[in-house]
Amino acid sequence: MTTTSASNSNSSILSQYAIGNNSASSSTSNATAAAAASSAATQTLGENDFLTMMMAQLKNQDPLNPMDNTAFVAQLAQFSQVSGIQNLNTTMNSLSQNMTSNQALQASSLIGKQVYVPTSTAVYGGTGSLSGQITVPQATSAVNVAISDSNGNVVKNMTLGSQAAGTTPFTWDGTDNLGNQVSAGNYTVAVTAPIAGKSTQLATTLPANVNSVSFTGSGGAVQLNLQGLGTVALTSVQQIAQ
Repeated sequence: MTTTSASNSNSSILSQYAIGNNSASSSTSNATAAAAASSAATQTLGENDFLTMMMAQLKNQDPLNPMDNTAFVAQLAQFSQVSGIQNLNTTMNSLSQNMTSNQALQASSLIGKQVYVPTSTAVYGGTGSLSGQITVPQATSAVNVAISDSNGNVVKNMTLGSQAAGTTPFTWDGTDNLGNQVSAGNYTVAVTAPIAGKSTQLATTLPANVNSVSFTGSGGAVQLNLQGLGTVALTSVQQIAQ
């Protein structure tokens, strides 16, 4: 009888423990579900979500079979990694904003100055000369330059002769083929050269005056507003006139 009573008592205790353990498991499931729902709403696992699940797991673990220390350390490492990545993202965003602001501030010093950018159009002021650069991809026997007005009429033809591969400078004195001074306005520079037996259009770099500077906001590129040419990226500038 004594044995039977002890057995019944042990069974009662185990039964109560099983009920408590099921309740703990239910609490863990509820906490995990709540954290998962919060995570699904933001599409990211934040610090609060991670801590909620980890604390629920610690509070409701089985006393007879506690969580493995290795798994606990691994979870702490994951938490540290998540926190570190979030801090790194914040730092990088701040750095990017500061760099953009500094770039815009530096670009503002170009207002009123002349810069050289890749383009085929230039604004001629009506006096003096206009200089630019031609990109020659490989050695050629002749480089021909044709300058046209805003109506598409060729006003000046120039032959620079043979040129080696690289950058070739040129200067237009502002006169037409008859030696007359042309008026102020926009002019197009078209450069051709025979390369590999074919007439090839070559790229030019021409001057332009900087009217203003703008940028598109956080992480945006700094833009230069050039007289007669519109907007170009600051990174397009190849040379700043002295």
